[in-house]
Amino acid sequence: MRPNVLIVDDDQAFLRLIQKDLEGFSESFNVLAAESGNSALDLLKKAYVSFVISDLRMPGMDGFEFLANILKKFPGIPVYMMTSYDKPKTKDVVIKSGAAGYLKKPFTAIELFGEITKTLNKKAEGGSLHNVTLETFLQLIEMEQQTSTLRVVDKKEDRGGILFFRNGELMNARVGDQQGKDAAYEILSWSNVSLSIEHDCVFQEKLIKGDLQAILLDAMRVKDELAEQIAMEEEADNSEILLDSPIQEETPESSDAKPEPVVREIPTRKPETTAKIRPAKKEVEEPKLSPTDTIRSKIKNSIGSRDGVLDIYHDPSWDALIDQGSNIGNAFNCGSLNVLYANRETNEQFIIVPGEETIAVSISSDSPWDRILGALG
Repeated sequence: MRPNVLIVDDDQAFLRLIQKDLEGFSESFNVLAAESGNSALDLLKKAYVSFVISDLRMPGMDGFEFLANILKKFPGIPVYMMTSYDKPKTKDVVIKSGAAGYLKKPFTAIELFGEITKTLNKKAEGGSLHNVTLETFLQLIEMEQQTSTLRVVDKKEDRGGILFFRNGELMNARVGDQQGKDAAYEILSWSNVSLSIEHDCVFQEKLIKGDLQAILLDAMRVKDELAEQIAMEEEADNSEILLDSPIQEETPESSDAKPEPVVREIPTRKPETTAKIRPAKKEVEEPKLSPTDTIRSKIKNSIGSRDGVLDIYHDPSWDALIDQGSNIGNAFNCGSLNVLYANRETNEQFIIVPGEETIAVSISSDSPWDRILGALG
């Protein structure tokens, strides 16, 4: 997801000009515009913005008030201030107020691009990660007692959030203008994410009470419940309907209008009978699931719909590796190979399940493979 850069100025002509000048850098970031502080704050609630530059002198909410609102409601977003009315102490006041930088009008698009890229690069100075689960990385932060700002992007829904850590403790979280534990739970419910790390934290006071491990466990429970709810809603959407009265091909001459079919839902249970006791019907033996369907069912029942599974199929090309693994296990009295995780360092990885047929489970790089192994092991 390309970063969003927000420019705030009440001068419409300036906004159009700067947007046009920055079109040449569209591969690096998207440009959003707002003509007032209030409009910008509304936009920040909806969009994940990585950089803001605002004019100091604006009617209604001026630049200082706008900056104070961002620092309070959207911590973690760097804000540059710009002005045509530069005075000797203006820059010092702006920086002491919490701004990340200062620009004097007029400036060129190249100058602005340089400040934007410098700030965005600093935000990602700790690097970016794409092939690690969020839960695993948070546990690493806690174990190493790191101080960092973790920016999380949900690639599936194209949204973002921030987790703030100091000495391995979760200090705060933000999604849009929502902060605290609820924001942390929402971020931790995302499955398909990329991470960027900045080795700094703006929070000194811990605003989220509780141990990180307890929060992670709660978040995993919420994630599983959400996945089950989505699966149930999808199943409900596919429910069938029956027609009590079929559509008649011929309409009696005495009737001018065609009878409307009565629609009813399939009953979830059989109606109770009071007249006769009918002999019980012979139970029909359910068909035996194939190995691929059995594995698919185990994964869905254990993890839900957000499992990252791309495909499940019979693949005998793994048989030789399975045999070698079983031989090694038997040699060390560990038994035959039960399940195998193969990381080829690509976007597609594999979990191999031996049996009557060797089954390959193709998964995405951000799939919770460790939980799938537990379900199949």
